[in-house]
Amino acid sequence: MKKYYIGLIALYILIYIVPLGGRPLITPDEYRYAEIPREMIASGNWVTPKLLGMRYFEKPVMGYWMNAVSMSVFGENAFAIRLASAVSTGVAALLLFWLVMVSRKDPEEAALASGLFLTMGFVFGVGTFAVLDAQTSVFLTGTIVVFFLAVRRGKFDWQKVSLLALAGAFAGAAFLTKGFLAFAVPGLTILAYLIWTRRWKDIFILPWIPLIFVAIVALPWSLAINYQEPKFWHYFFFVEHIQRFFKDVDTQHPEAFWFYLPVFIGGAMPTLLLLPAAVAAWKNHFSEIMRDDYIKYAVCWLVLPFIFFSASRGKLPTYVLPLFVPLAVLMARGIITYFREGKYEIFNWTVKILALLLGIAAVGFAVVQIISDCGVFRGMFSTAERWKWLLGGMAGILWIFCLISAARAKDYHFKISWWLCGPLMAFFLSFYIIPYRYLESKAQGLYLNQFKSMVKPDMIIVAHPNVMHAAAFIFKDSNIMLYTHGGELESGLKYPDARSRVISHKAFKALIKKTRKDKIIFIMRGDRDEIVPGADFEAYGDGIIFSRY
Repeated sequence: MKKYYIGLIALYILIYIVPLGGRPLITPDEYRYAEIPREMIASGNWVTPKLLGMRYFEKPVMGYWMNAVSMSVFGENAFAIRLASAVSTGVAALLLFWLVMVSRKDPEEAALASGLFLTMGFVFGVGTFAVLDAQTSVFLTGTIVVFFLAVRRGKFDWQKVSLLALAGAFAGAAFLTKGFLAFAVPGLTILAYLIWTRRWKDIFILPWIPLIFVAIVALPWSLAINYQEPKFWHYFFFVEHIQRFFKDVDTQHPEAFWFYLPVFIGGAMPTLLLLPAAVAAWKNHFSEIMRDDYIKYAVCWLVLPFIFFSASRGKLPTYVLPLFVPLAVLMARGIITYFREGKYEIFNWTVKILALLLGIAAVGFAVVQIISDCGVFRGMFSTAERWKWLLGGMAGILWIFCLISAARAKDYHFKISWWLCGPLMAFFLSFYIIPYRYLESKAQGLYLNQFKSMVKPDMIIVAHPNVMHAAAFIFKDSNIMLYTHGGELESGLKYPDARSRVISHKAFKALIKKTRKDKIIFIMRGDRDEIVPGADFEAYGDGIIFSRY
């Protein structure tokens, strides 16, 4: 079995670690979660999250700490900024492996579950992107997995106490990353499972040790932020939680109840394509499979939080990331059961159809791109980027080869291996072959980096809120003035020490007149509607206007 473990580790390193620095940072999210930790490091204040020097109370502090530590070790670059997300995803896969291994004593099923999880498109996308959802997900996963491992121990010995304490520590870390969501997802999962399995006493006995360790982990910072910023908890609890759950507010991302269904289905690809084979096994062995407690637990973990997230008025796709872990558990059990029955027909048809569709898509895309290169219309890639789509085509051909090999293999171990190897090259190359036209106005740092030598510490920088994150990070300046409005910093601008940070169009013109020449930098999106004064120096590129007055 060592070769499967080695293969799983190699899979993770190849697509989650090696290419992390291959794609430029994307605005606004990646620059936001780079700039806040950068300001923590520069100021030495690791208690109060600030963005452009203004209070930013959208989330607690753990995710920023993780990024700050990574940046302190590896530098202020894309690799370091994304590393915490990638490592969190790897640890989540390891926790998944632990859950299945302890529950089933089956290394094949455990390795399959982790492999299916790591090759889900949504898991890969979030796990290699600098947002805090992967960190939140790993702490929630740790809470739920470790608590179950504690529950399954019959006697109340030191190992059970240790597991309960560890579950509480994970929950405390989740709270420090995302707030009260740390209790909702594990709470719904655990309560539903204990009721289902009629462990009535455990409902009242088991939570106390985890709660103690939640307090041990979360209380020091919670008291520190309350001391520094007494208004933090009011804003964070009522605006970021109560209002987000119950109200239709534009800034809180209101969506329909069914919003997460297509997110979940699309995000679970290509793993979800194996659902017919998994369902066939579940249908034939339903009673036997459902006798396993870890399966009941996975069902509770998948269903109850999904309903909870769907009921919330404020929704973002990344909220459901923790639910891909139980999906991998249920899929792996069905697939491994199906294969061990000696049935391959549904799987073989699945991979053949997918190979055919990939082939048709590859040929069609190549034809369209070749025609566009002739100047008939604008294709996805420019003529200078021909190497990108050719590499993408090679990744598609390799995927098709793996699928054909999976269909022809006689042993299910090889079928699984070929299936998991299929999307690896596509995932890896996705960092390098993004069409430049889709990076315009999203990878603004590429353009702004050209002007670093022009921007001096004593200059006044004015930026539109759409580019403020990138400008602050690239020019290492947290005192940027915001042009016309504060964007997502409106709450921080209400404090007396930040009210002067927004400059109107009229005030900007007055500032130009009273400031010495070559001392003002103005940065704005290129699709602006506002008319600004003519500059002494002006450059336009990647959807950005860079001006010096």
